[in-house]
Order: sequence, then structure tokens, then C-alpha cells
Amino acid sequence: MNKPPAITIAAAAHCAVASHALVEARLSAIAALRDQPPPAGAPSLPPRFLRHCDEQTVVGMRAVLEAIDRHPAPRPAFDRYGVIGSSCAAGRIAAAQTLAQLKTGGAVVVSPHIVPQCSLHAPASAVSVALGMHGPVIGSSGGPHALSEGLFTAFSLLQDADCAGIWLVVTEWDEEPRLDAAGKPLDDPLCRALAIALVPAGDAAAALTLHLHRHAVIEAHAGQDAQSLASFARAVSMCAAGGVLASWSHACPWGAEIRVLAREAAQSAFRREAA
Repeated sequence: MNKPPAITIAAAAHCAVASHALVEARLSAIAALRDQPPPAGAPSLPPRFLRHCDEQTVVGMRAVLEAIDRHPAPRPAFDRYGVIGSSCAAGRIAAAQTLAQLKTGGAVVVSPHIVPQCSLHAPASAVSVALGMHGPVIGSSGGPHALSEGLFTAFSLLQDADCAGIWLVVTEWDEEPRLDAAGKPLDDPLCRALAIALVPAGDAAAALTLHLHRHAVIEAHAGQDAQSLASFARAVSMCAAGGVLASWSHACPWGAEIRVLAREAAQSAFRREAA
């Protein structure tokens, strides 16, 4: 087998983490989460706004509301923010249930909500519409490298798009739900969502920064597993808390690295780069 060609890539990019939140919910608990009141410091959603949304959208929206509630003052309006929804295997429960219903009941039983609520763009669109945002809205990934691909997309938009910040919402199941022939769940897996408010580097109030390092020469890494969303979320929380963990490295499957740095570690890194 021929070795994949190396690709010459330049330099790093930086952004700051203004707020973040991780929400986890079992499949059986998501129905109650649809109508749960928002945290005290977060905006209310329109009545029954999440009624037809995919399960990952529901948990992702809750993570955004939790992150807004935790956002340090002064809290921005978010109307000029963009949204990236980066999911792994979202929409598959409703799609499978629709196919089962179609087989027994025909096209008349197919819900008109299946396309707008279960497509790749649906989680990001729901956040954008609910919070009145006017920045770019993108559905990213859909597969096992959702975290890496969502982070890379966020860096790209912050470098080039005319938006004040980016909400990155990464969602996944710990194990994909199993359904019976009628489309009913056979187990109760955990749905996980991490919401991060990202702003251009230089925000003095930010406790964290993310550094994207793309090595000078990158070789293809077919099949390389990205680090898990759960590990990344724990690292973000620990670095933000200012405890024993000051930095964390997330390996992207194509050879890049994204480093989570606490404020002091980030300042030291900026000084080294300036020198």
C-alpha cells in the first residue's frame, strides 16, 4: 500500500471560552426535559418549542441554556453569534421509527417534522431560532469525530465570519439506542451534550483559551480515534476551575491538536509565541 502524501499546513489559531456547560440525560428522562423550565439566568423558550425536536437537540439546547446561566457578567445578547451543531448519529431514532410506521401504515403516518427536526442542521437551527441569533448556522460532522470536526469548524468561522462569537454544541449517545421492530427503545442509553460559547482570543474575562495547532507536516491518520467528548468536557471544567489541571490536549483524527489552556497557561503560551 502506498503511503498517503504529507500535506504542508501552517500555523495555529486561538479563541477564548466565554462559558460552557455539560448536560447528560438518559433516553427515558428526555421527554421531561423538553418542557423543563430554563435556569434562572437563561431566557425562556417559546411554549412547547422542543416538542418535536430530536433527543440530541433537546439535550443540546439544555446545555446552551445552562451555559448562558453560567456566563459571567456582562452577558452579551448573543444575537450576532453563530451556531455550530456537531452531532454523532442524531435523528436516527425518529428515522427508524418513521420507517417502521411507513411499513405498516403507509405515507399518511409519516410526520412532517421528520425532515426539519432530524436533519444534520436541526440542533444548530433550533438554538439559533430559540435565541434569536443572526449569525451563521451550520450542522457539522454527524459521525464519530463530531467533537474534532465541530471545533475545527468553530475556529474557521471565528477567523473569517462576521460574528461576535460562536455557540458550539456537540452531542452524542454513549451507546446508540437499540429499537425493536416497532421502533420502541430496548435500552436506556445516556445522551451527552457540551455547549461552549467561543469568542475571539483576547477576551480578558475568559478563564480558558483553545489553541489549534496544525503541524508543519501532517500525514494522514486513517482510523485514528479522537478523544472522547466526556474527557474533553471534564478537562474544560477542570481547567476553568483553576485547579491542578492547567492544560489538556485533544488530538484530531487528521493530525492537528487542540489545546485547552487555563488563563495562566495561555498567557505563558502567548509570551513564548511572541518571543
